[in-house]
Amino acid sequence: MQTRSAVEIARAALREIFPTAPEDGLDEGARHLARWGVEGHGTQLGSSAAALMYMDLARVSQERQLPGDVTAAVEMSAAERTWRAPSRRG
Repeated sequence: MQTRSAVEIARAALREIFPTAPEDGLDEGARHLARWGVEGHGTQLGSSAAALMYMDLARVSQERQLPGDVTAAVEMSAAERTWRAPSRRG
């Protein structure tokens, strides 16, 4: 699959789960999601690591609404990233 197609698919998926994210946030989140997928970081994620990846994607996508169970799962876990964390936006 071409990179552009992968990013477009990722962006469409993020639009569904991050309804309040702005367009530029979705673009940035999709690039991260596609890169992490190509690098193999999405395989065999436990629930804590999946919640951490969700939080990273929400932050970079500028999503303002986060499910409480995701936030709690990250706060209560010792999950570590196998992926490079997105840099903070200014």
